[in-house]
Amino acid sequence: MAATSVLRELWDTTRMRLLVEIERQGSLSAAAATIGIGQPSPSQHLRLLEAAAGQRLLDRSARRSSLTQAGKVLAARAAQALASLGAAEEELHALAGLQTGTIRVGASTAPGAYLLPDTLGCFRREFPGVTVEVEIAASEEVLNRLLAGRVQLAIVGAQTADPRINLEPFLEDEIVGIASPGLLPLKTGKLHTKEITSLTLLSREPGSSSRALVERELRSIGITPAAVWELGSTEAVKRAAREGLGIAFLSRYAVAEEVHRGDLESFRLRGRPPLQRDFSIATLAGRPLSPSEHGFIGTLTRCCAKSAAYAKACVAA
Repeated sequence: MAATSVLRELWDTTRMRLLVEIERQGSLSAAAATIGIGQPSPSQHLRLLEAAAGQRLLDRSARRSSLTQAGKVLAARAAQALASLGAAEEELHALAGLQTGTIRVGASTAPGAYLLPDTLGCFRREFPGVTVEVEIAASEEVLNRLLAGRVQLAIVGAQTADPRINLEPFLEDEIVGIASPGLLPLKTGKLHTKEITSLTLLSREPGSSSRALVERELRSIGITPAAVWELGSTEAVKRAAREGLGIAFLSRYAVAEEVHRGDLESFRLRGRPPLQRDFSIATLAGRPLSPSEHGFIGTLTRCCAKSAAYAKACVAA
């Protein structure tokens, strides 16, 4: 109890930001430089926090520093507290007729690369005083960053999440098959599932929600590809498919332009329902959204309608 009390007394915004930036930067010195700490030194700030917490908060190595489990717990809480303070400042600015602030957004690959750019353009025109910082990674990693407080909002294709996260669907998506035109014996845009046993499957990286959905589908019908090549990005998967190296299954938003140009051919599996999912906005449960976050979500849902119509037109319904 005494340690908790002392920690609460030492828990100021400078030390909160220091822990958050150590988690992001992977270095105590880089974290200190980011937030401009002078005196006392960052090491002194950290020693005070460790003494108050009664636990070591940082593991140091020659090249990189990383937070211990206790440090990660405090960094996540610090990020949430800082986000709440930022939201309060935005609310005060909103009362004064201003729209300012910074939103840190995490996005999985498909919405991050193929939906978010248009949204950012719309949002900047509507809220020129608000800055948006974007991080793109696989859905699983983006949700981990949300839990750690590294991002405030996440846009993902994941259908389930940690109980501490709210998922609010905002846009329907479909995972479609793609291949080099003429490679497959398609009939009315559909491939017999048995054909997959003689083909190479070009796969996204672990943690990808689209990869997980495709793997579940193939398991459910008892089909195993002849080989699986794991590639590091959606663009790499598309290029390999275009070269005739195998087939892939990706978001229709990721392949719409290539299908429209004729560089790729899309297909569905014969006798199977479409591989549909939702893109969702993920937020921490119980954390109120700031005015700018509300504005960003509203812009996102409006701007995505045009992208949805284009993708549906390019990929056969």
